[in-house]
Amino acid sequence: MKKILFCLATSLMMMAAAWSQTPEEIISLMEKALEPAETRGMTMVMDFKIPIIGTSTTTLYTLGNKTRSETTLMGHQLVTFSDGITDWEYDSINNELTIENAEPEENSESELFDGITDDYTVSLKKETAEAWYLLCKKSKLNHDKDAPDKMELVVSKKTHMPISLSTKMKGIKLTLRDMQLGVDPAKVSFRMEDYPNAKIIDKRNS
Repeated sequence: MKKILFCLATSLMMMAAAWSQTPEEIISLMEKALEPAETRGMTMVMDFKIPIIGTSTTTLYTLGNKTRSETTLMGHQLVTFSDGITDWEYDSINNELTIENAEPEENSESELFDGITDDYTVSLKKETAEAWYLLCKKSKLNHDKDAPDKMELVVSKKTHMPISLSTKMKGIKLTLRDMQLGVDPAKVSFRMEDYPNAKIIDKRNS
C-alpha cells in the first residue's frame, strides 16, 4: 500500500510540475527539443489561407544545407530543391524544370522558433493535459514592420515539440504544423532522372 501511495504521490508531483511551467520555461523546453533538427533534419507542413484563392499547402523538408518543398494550390503542384548552391523548381502543369543559382537562406526550420520571446510578450492562454497554448503579442520594442502583431503557439507537453504556430499577415493566415524530426537524405537530394521528360530552363550564371 505504501508503495502505491508513493507512486501516486510522485505522479501527482510530476503532473503539478508540468502544469506550473512559465511561458519562458515552455519556450526554453521547446527550443531544446528542436536542437536535434540541426543534425537530423526536420519536416513541417505550412498552410497559407489566401482570400478568394483558397488554401495553399506546402510540405517542407530540411537537412543540413539541403531543402525540398512540395506545394499544392488549386491543382497546381510545385516541387523545389536546393543544396545551398543550386535551386531546382519543377512545375507539373507546364512540365518545366527551372535551374538557378541558389540565394542565401536566412533561417532554417528550427530557427523559426528561436528567440520567439525576444520581440514578443508571451502569455499562457490555456493548457490541457496534452499541450500548452501560448499567445505571443508583438512588443513595443519590435520595430520590424513585417512582423505579425500576434502569434498563437501550441507546444506538446509530452515531447515539448511545437504542435502548431499560427498567425495572420496582410490578410493571409499562415499555420505551421506537423513538425517532425528526422529526414532521409534521399528526400532532399535532387535527381535529374526523376524528371526525364521535363523541359529544362537553365538560368544559372555562366
